[in-house]
Amino acid sequence: MIGRQPSAWAGRFIVADADRETCDVVVADLRRLRAESGGMPFAEIASRIQANRRSAGSDASGPARTTVFEAFRPGRSRLDARLIGEIVEVLGAPPATIPEWVARAGNAIPSAHVEAATKGTRTEGPDAVPAEAAQSQPASEQLSGRLLAVGTAPVTQTSSEARTRRQLGPRQIILIISASILLNLAGHLIVNFLRLPLFFDMIGTAVTAIVVGPWAGVAVAIVTNTGGVWLSGPHSIWFSLVNLVGALVWGYGARHFGMASTLPRYFILTILVALSCSAVAVPILLSLFHGGVGHAGESIVWTLQMLGQPQGLAVLGSNLVNSLADKLITGFVALVAVSSIAARWVIPGIGDQLRRPLADAPEGSA
Repeated sequence: MIGRQPSAWAGRFIVADADRETCDVVVADLRRLRAESGGMPFAEIASRIQANRRSAGSDASGPARTTVFEAFRPGRSRLDARLIGEIVEVLGAPPATIPEWVARAGNAIPSAHVEAATKGTRTEGPDAVPAEAAQSQPASEQLSGRLLAVGTAPVTQTSSEARTRRQLGPRQIILIISASILLNLAGHLIVNFLRLPLFFDMIGTAVTAIVVGPWAGVAVAIVTNTGGVWLSGPHSIWFSLVNLVGALVWGYGARHFGMASTLPRYFILTILVALSCSAVAVPILLSLFHGGVGHAGESIVWTLQMLGQPQGLAVLGSNLVNSLADKLITGFVALVAVSSIAARWVIPGIGDQLRRPLADAPEGSA
């Protein structure tokens, strides 16, 4: 069987009283297990489940990545017990606890917070995180849905103080896209005014691509560079292709390939964006603008050419240096914005290591 080594969290808890838990209680524990196991991407979970099925002699294909993602989504009316068992297995849960997970998923009732929300009552959110109680109590005295630690038996329960996160609505999406366009144009204006050797025209693109989706990021990129015509000249429209590629790499990398699940992965994603943007920008510069458009960062080109480097290599070297510096700064600023949004709203692919440190989420939040 393919699975990870059991994490410190995975073997600590068993259900003290699994009498009709809600789906959200099970999902919250499942999300916590994934985070404690290293934030394995959904595509990798699906691949390992398929490998486990084949090794068991089953002809059934593995679940789709979206199917695995749905298993972690709060607000469910029912859970696929078999799939939950397969997921916790590849996440490294001890084999003895897997039947317990399957039983919990099979017995779970629709999430109570969904019904309570329609009545205007405040309930514990789907992502609320259990906080360990200060002292132990017998299992018979625990309320339904609480978790009992093996051995030491401290109690954990869902904290009503934890921050509740929800799905983004149309109003929030429109606001994020509009703010991203303005942020890009502001960065464009600042660079032109101060003659900085950077770009700063993709911060909003990165935020929208990660938070809303890659193609929403593409829309922000096109609008930004169209507006850039009035700020820096007609050549801006050609470089919308560069902004567009950045949106796709950031969006798909973060949301579909798990590249925003941890800080090291996000750093790698930012480097990939820089390289991808240079791969598009350099041919445009060489074929349409004879190697430059008068940007402050092109001073490196002239320096390299004076040292005897051919124009193509000089443009490539200059653009790579500028792009790496620009995208690292852009990526960090975008991360601050994304982590702040992710602390309040559900964003696929955003791991706890990125959401908690920068968003000042409660200690131990999911």
